[in-house]
Amino acid sequence: MNRLLLVGLASIVLYCFGITARYPLMVGLQEPRGSWATTVGASWEALGAHVGVYAALTVCYVLALTSALTLRDTAHVRHRIVGVWLLCALVLLGAYPGGESHDLFDYLFRGRMMAEFGVSPLAVTPDLFRRSPYYLYISWHAHVDTYGPLWEYTSATIAASVRGALQLAGWWSNGLPTCPSGPESCHMLIAYITGYRILAIGLAGVSGALIYRMVRRARPAQAPAALLAWLWNPVLLIGTALGAHNDSLMIALLLLALSLFQHRRWLLGLLVVGLAAHVKLTALLLAPVIGIWLVRQIGWRHAIGLALVTCAILLPLSWLLYAPLGGWATLPRMLNERGLFLAGSPAHVFYRWLHHIQGWEATDARELLTRSATLLFAGIAAVLVGRLYHAPHQADESSLLWRAAATITLAYLLIGSFWFQHWYILWVLAPAALLPHMAITRIFVPWYGFGALAANVVGNMAGTVIEPMPNRFILAAIDVTVILGPLLLALLGVTLQQVRHRQAIRPRQTSALHTPQ
Repeated sequence: MNRLLLVGLASIVLYCFGITARYPLMVGLQEPRGSWATTVGASWEALGAHVGVYAALTVCYVLALTSALTLRDTAHVRHRIVGVWLLCALVLLGAYPGGESHDLFDYLFRGRMMAEFGVSPLAVTPDLFRRSPYYLYISWHAHVDTYGPLWEYTSATIAASVRGALQLAGWWSNGLPTCPSGPESCHMLIAYITGYRILAIGLAGVSGALIYRMVRRARPAQAPAALLAWLWNPVLLIGTALGAHNDSLMIALLLLALSLFQHRRWLLGLLVVGLAAHVKLTALLLAPVIGIWLVRQIGWRHAIGLALVTCAILLPLSWLLYAPLGGWATLPRMLNERGLFLAGSPAHVFYRWLHHIQGWEATDARELLTRSATLLFAGIAAVLVGRLYHAPHQADESSLLWRAAATITLAYLLIGSFWFQHWYILWVLAPAALLPHMAITRIFVPWYGFGALAANVVGNMAGTVIEPMPNRFILAAIDVTVILGPLLLALLGVTLQQVRHRQAIRPRQTSALHTPQ
């Protein structure tokens, strides 16, 4: 227990002095669309220091998770796990998010579009409001939003709540010079940023409670480790307390669905999965796994009947959710615009090679790589779903679902995702945290997360520290190598360890066979 506390305190110090003190929020806001590189000045020293902080945080996380697997589930242990997480999250509230991503600025701008201007972010683009405060901070000016109506309503609620709180406190004004020109406007912007971060932190806490309850029901001894596996993961803390990514809402709903399945509340669980898809369509990645798992539990006939009832309820509900925002007619443009971009994936590397080295037209190369990645994932997903269907029945069938969910999501990120960002690892972490004893949770997800976080820093500073500037193909290759390198090294280490273990067992088995009876 003392070891766990020491590791937790070390993590708090690393977040405080390694991130927040280096990138203060108010300082970062002085340059719209600025980054960590512009805040501290890009250099090899700054790059190495930041990657070193992420490496240290990952080591602390792995040590803490190993320690938690041996701890008894007591209130004292739970309080320390939650307390360290909260302190780390509070520390990160003072950090500038721009180096992590600029999505948070898009969230709050589009939330204000809906709450203050009464327009739909799914049908109207921000460039119609160029003169509005904080427009200079956003990234996606001429694109509609890529999220579902549940997120848009949530975002508008946060924006309206922050504005109401500022008005109540007497800190709201429409006539102020907008940030960064006016300090008062910057303070208002900080209030919006904090509102979205508090939402993400709160949803992470809800997800942690769901994870703890599910594991305590299935394997009580591992419940503290599962809670820690989720709350202390550096990607979780960076993605929520710093970046405030809306994945936290989708994940909370998916974990609620898994909890309902554990209690055999099939219809409610399926409806919640459908609601999660109205935050981000990514939730549908789990649909095949959940469908086949349900067949294992209740048979084909009952499962098909449930699916039909779910559709009968969800379709009119979906129509009602989309109707005030422009209806289902907003979906084709959103899907088309999202498919125009590749980043952070093997597909992106091949795209850059075809386009910049081989001279392919950008449209042709993009279409080939996005379709190829999708088809490759579909084939692998079919194999994984088939293995799930034919797997022997277990006493704890819920664990089988969690393992399949983590595996298929990991396969999507590695093979099918043509647009990868570091916080997407939360999609794998959520089901993996339910299995804290497995290698995917203890080894692969932590080091995959480290690679993704490190690549984000490298990409943030590469344009300045690498001279001469490499071509786009080389930059994409460096990005993917940094993302996947730690994961591949971890996989190699586990494989070598297993080989040595088998080699050590074989002589003993051979000796036993030749021992006179």
